[in-house]
Amino acid sequence: MGCRMLIATGELPLSQLLDGFRLMALNRNEGHEYRGDPEHIHGDGWGTVTGRAGRFESYKSVIPCWQDSKFADLYETDPDFIMLHARRASPGVAVKSEFTHPFEEDGWYFCHNGMIHDFEVKRSSDSQQLFALVVENLRQCRNVTESISRTVKSLNDYSALNFMLCKDDQLYVLNMYGKRGAKTPNYFTIKYLQSDDYTIIASERLHGCGEPWQEMQNGTLLTVAMPDRRIQFCGV
Repeated sequence: MGCRMLIATGELPLSQLLDGFRLMALNRNEGHEYRGDPEHIHGDGWGTVTGRAGRFESYKSVIPCWQDSKFADLYETDPDFIMLHARRASPGVAVKSEFTHPFEEDGWYFCHNGMIHDFEVKRSSDSQQLFALVVENLRQCRNVTESISRTVKSLNDYSALNFMLCKDDQLYVLNMYGKRGAKTPNYFTIKYLQSDDYTIIASERLHGCGEPWQEMQNGTLLTVAMPDRRIQFCGV
């Protein structure tokens, strides 16, 4: 139904990022339409991609991040890039390792927030099928922005297609929610912060990382060119 995710690059305030991500997963961070609902936690697994100087390592687990010692170990690391995802499984989709984000294919790492109804029920989740569609379009046209645009235009029935996609020094974040997601726009609006030292894009604003946070517009794609962290926007 919905997940929480975060991606950041630069000289990171890592403790604040991890603290904020944990609170997002527990639904104790920013106010949104599901804030205060004790059952709306994001505890169906979590995953991360971390790196320094473009060398990525990934890890994911089916247990909640706040119960995993590997999450605590991240506080002792020093990455200049991190992707984090806390899963809340869609109805009818099992809590399994293969359904846990981020996914990886052809060197691309991907995580998603939302529920997609266009896909037929198969052995793979809606998020996996979305990523497969993105990868298929990438292989066909080799232009990332055009591939994402093709993907978005081929889908019609979803709460949100929100995703984060990265490879090497390329980073793409899509904010796209549909009619179903329009009922809870605060939950599906992605926020971002750019400081002199780092850039953070996340499902929610994180306390202690600085100001001002800004909101992405629905239907926009944010791109970040690393290592200079230059942000650009385009419509899809």
